[in-house]
Amino acid sequence: MSRSLQAGVVSRHVSGSALAIGRVKRLKIASRTIHNYFLGLPAWAFPGWKDRYFNDTPSRLANYATVFNTVEGNTTFYRVPDAESVARWRDAVAGTGFRFCFKLPSRVTHERNPDVEELKRFLAAIRPLTDSIGPLLIQFPASVGPAELTQFEHIFERVREDHAFVIEVRHRAFFEEPELLEPTLERFAAGRVVLDSRPIYEGDRTHPDVLDALHEKPDVPVMPTVYNASAFVRLILHPDLVSNERYIREWAQHTARFLRQGADTYMMIHCPNNMHCPPLALEFHRQLRQEKGMGDLPDLSPWPSPEQLALLP
Repeated sequence: MSRSLQAGVVSRHVSGSALAIGRVKRLKIASRTIHNYFLGLPAWAFPGWKDRYFNDTPSRLANYATVFNTVEGNTTFYRVPDAESVARWRDAVAGTGFRFCFKLPSRVTHERNPDVEELKRFLAAIRPLTDSIGPLLIQFPASVGPAELTQFEHIFERVREDHAFVIEVRHRAFFEEPELLEPTLERFAAGRVVLDSRPIYEGDRTHPDVLDALHEKPDVPVMPTVYNASAFVRLILHPDLVSNERYIREWAQHTARFLRQGADTYMMIHCPNNMHCPPLALEFHRQLRQEKGMGDLPDLSPWPSPEQLALLP
């Protein structure tokens, strides 16, 4: 059965001690100034995008950053980046207002005993990027419920010394009783991640690109509530592009509301087939520009790839 998001459920919980995510409010997409709106993908170097959307001149990340102003850094979930890679990333986005939203390593969030030393290595590794880091993504498995969350308070404290962060939970208790997470969000001025996987669960589940995603992306209730002026949405769209229209329209409406309320808003566009992510993000941005008060948002820059004109969707 289709589950629509109800209008009017968005609220702002703003702590007096909250540090707004994204301290620099005037960022650029396509060399045009907009406010507290960050649009990105789950990666910047998916192989299939090369020479279709982005190229390697001067680098894939530099290309990507001419169109999008954030990225969900999933590679850090698996390994801490080396100093050479971090230096290249820093140089690629220097002066652009770009924001990396790195995911904490799995050894910190997915182990019974959080690896504090791994956290220290991770934080030290990304330190050269401090001016280009958005909220860090602290993602927990479904096994971490209210009782287990207390084991991570020292992790939250350490991360908060250097960075703002958002928390993604998957345990059902946090959806049945949202107030169970709220004291943690309030204490650390954190945002709560909204994961919307409805498109793949309500769409054609037999689609070959969707089958694996059903095992990786949980089917959890969608709670578009903003805490501490920080909105962070992970929207998992379907590879059958027509079936996404309703969800893109809904999230354009919610995003416009978040922005009008002054929240720093990060919209990450996912799809089981990564080939579709760039054009889906473009369509989302087009829809957002049609919402009330959003008409001044500029168009995204054209794809940097030299083949872009022949391949634009």
